[in-house]
Amino acid sequence: MRISFPSFVSSDRELNITYNYRCELYNRHIKETPAGHVISEFLPDVPWAGIYNTISCAASHHFREGRWLSDTTPLAQYANFWCTEGNPRLYSFPLADSILALEKVTGDTATADELYPKLREIHRAWDDHKTESGLYTQLCDRDGMEFSISGDGLRPTLNSYMAADTYALAHIAERLGDVETACAYRAEADGLRELINRKLWNESIGMYGALAEDGTPRNVREQIGYIPWMYGLADEGRDGCFRNLLDPDCFLASAGLRTADARHPDYMSFNPHSCLWNGPVWPFATAQTLTAVIEYLNTEKDPVITAEDFMKLLLQYAYSHRDTDGTPWLDENMHPDTGIWLARSILQNIPDYHLKDRGRHYNHSSFIDLVMTGVCGIRPAEGDKLVIRPLGTSLDFFTVTDVHYHGHTVGIAWDKTKGLRVTVDDLERACIPADETEEVVITL
Repeated sequence: MRISFPSFVSSDRELNITYNYRCELYNRHIKETPAGHVISEFLPDVPWAGIYNTISCAASHHFREGRWLSDTTPLAQYANFWCTEGNPRLYSFPLADSILALEKVTGDTATADELYPKLREIHRAWDDHKTESGLYTQLCDRDGMEFSISGDGLRPTLNSYMAADTYALAHIAERLGDVETACAYRAEADGLRELINRKLWNESIGMYGALAEDGTPRNVREQIGYIPWMYGLADEGRDGCFRNLLDPDCFLASAGLRTADARHPDYMSFNPHSCLWNGPVWPFATAQTLTAVIEYLNTEKDPVITAEDFMKLLLQYAYSHRDTDGTPWLDENMHPDTGIWLARSILQNIPDYHLKDRGRHYNHSSFIDLVMTGVCGIRPAEGDKLVIRPLGTSLDFFTVTDVHYHGHTVGIAWDKTKGLRVTVDDLERACIPADETEEVVITL
């Protein structure tokens, strides 16, 4: 099945190449099954996948990316799959929040409303990971982040996902008129948010971080420390850690963003396994972090980094989507300094291993969503308002057309000399000079 994404072009040729490549890549992973359409992570079948070669680890990326398709029917079927035949708890996965993220672009509430009873069951099943502290425990491997320096325990990952899911369930319950349940979910989410900010904030490293189950802090800066910002969970006044993204001695490497602080003694420590989260660049983590940056820049009154900084990081991410010969490519993890795809190079040297190239065109992250919500600045939400706050105005120009949003077709064009122009259903709805472009609000 092939469905189109919005057409995007900008003054940066490499960004354009990567955007088109990611559109093609995603289409390769839309699979038709007896259960309806699903989205795969690996193109070849891998033994640790579930039915139809599905893996819940990157499914939240699949929803955020796929919500920009011109026809999101496969995503509605994918949501139903995870609530019926799939195993959504094999890995950490914010299922309810992912379905709500889809809804915020399509405007269609039917999928979330119909699946609400199943979403409640799945949410409650995660209680088997809850500790006496009120926080959730998880193996770093089940976060999809094996051999993290922080290790297993009470991590910002699953705890942030569960808070986001609980808020999503409160939202759906309230919409369905179940006010009592909505209040209970909101109180549960507020309580978990408070625990994240009180227990997982590590003052000594100035970031959110993991704890051992006995409450001992894991004193290492990792990209997972930005995940609370993805979901609006972080307390004010804790944003100084965003400077670490621009620090070559911490996260910023020549090939991308390291998953762990380069100054930690266990950074890039040797392990023969092909998938390590102790420092290599992972597109999965980069996508999460850049999503957090977008949310941060849109909600913080006086941010410590800028939209221009976001664009530098996004373009670095875009340029990393290459094979050694320069052709568009995406694989599992990358050496921070050399840009070599690590898992791929390790697997190539294993005799008789039948999945040597398993990571080709790996669907384990998002990119299109970062262009739509970051560069173009679309702020997906409920209601009849279209809010646009572009972060890509450091580009000389960009244009996106055929954006399907809440039943309308939206186009956005930016030019450094002409300013910002927005159309809805082929009618011009905003035309703003370049020096006045901040936020546009249009009633649909």
